[in-house]
Amino acid sequence: MADKNNILIVLGTRPEIIKLFVLYRELKKSNEFNPILFNSAQQTISEDILSYLDLKFDMTAEEIPNRSADLELFVAHLLQDLNRQFVKAESGLKASDISGVVVQGDTASAYTGAIWGFLNQIPVFHVEAGLRTFDQLNPFPEEFFRESIGRISSLNFCPTEISYGNLLREGVNKEKCHIVGNTINDAIVTLLNENKITEYPEKDYILSTLHRRENWDKVQDYSFVLNKLLKENKTGRKIIHLLHPNPAIRKSFAAGLEGGTHENLIISDPVNDYFQMLGMVRNAHTVISDSGGLQEETLFFNIPCGIMRKVTERPEVLDKNAKLLNFDYNEVSGFIDYAEYYKNNVDKEFDYTFGYGDTSVKIYELLKNYYKN
Repeated sequence: MADKNNILIVLGTRPEIIKLFVLYRELKKSNEFNPILFNSAQQTISEDILSYLDLKFDMTAEEIPNRSADLELFVAHLLQDLNRQFVKAESGLKASDISGVVVQGDTASAYTGAIWGFLNQIPVFHVEAGLRTFDQLNPFPEEFFRESIGRISSLNFCPTEISYGNLLREGVNKEKCHIVGNTINDAIVTLLNENKITEYPEKDYILSTLHRRENWDKVQDYSFVLNKLLKENKTGRKIIHLLHPNPAIRKSFAAGLEGGTHENLIISDPVNDYFQMLGMVRNAHTVISDSGGLQEETLFFNIPCGIMRKVTERPEVLDKNAKLLNFDYNEVSGFIDYAEYYKNNVDKEFDYTFGYGDTSVKIYELLKNYYKN
């Protein structure tokens, strides 16, 4: 591999794997690049998802307790682990052997990988760059992570004109910013073509999730709203809520039910199998969630999405299938009416606002051109 550029791909969460596996394949088959998968171990990654996508980590950071909750400890630990691998060269490679660092999105893994690359004067390439809410507390701390990565990246790969414009307004050099689409559409199109999305046995339910840390104090209000929707027969559908495993969240969710759960409120553990989760999204009538990824996936499948957040870094969806919602019964109930209208009037199966599945090819071409200069 001496004649190829070693590109370190730092990731450690399931969404990062989903949004980078097609790009990894493009780089792997290329004549110019040798991609190296570094698992930050921010989340426990199932071997099933890796084998399903034919992926294997080249190296993995040491796991530490509370890695998702104690972000200060995680960031410090991951910086040290990257130094152990590439400064002390325990991996067999030195930092000087790395030609570039690819990070995706706004996680602590992406932020730390970018900071490590910058401090070692290695070009950083940001996939899904330029998304903004312009509120550093929503989502927290992800908004700050994205801002920081965008400032230090040699190339920013923006999903849309809006994200591109955000970077330019922040003073990022225009030559460092490129509109390429979002790799989530690469992933979905590829999984559809490879028939890897698990078909869910039911249809036309309301799929619900709530997990962002800024919403943890609103969980009780949220479960009350869901239960009331069913008690007042507002939906005529089952609500399947995937309950976060945090014990405090589970306790708060139970408190909001006021001692009685409607028979059509199905409370389930989170679905860690992405291929099953994507099948659940595809078969849903409506999704209510505070997830960023679900905003993108529901738009692709043209599923109405109620966003339980004050702001979104994906404003494109607000002109399409989604609305921002407060934790208020009347507001959520009104969205249910909108969802019926949307489903009755949408005239296409898929929406390509975030790209046609060729984003990774565009990124590969831009990387190839970068190393020619």
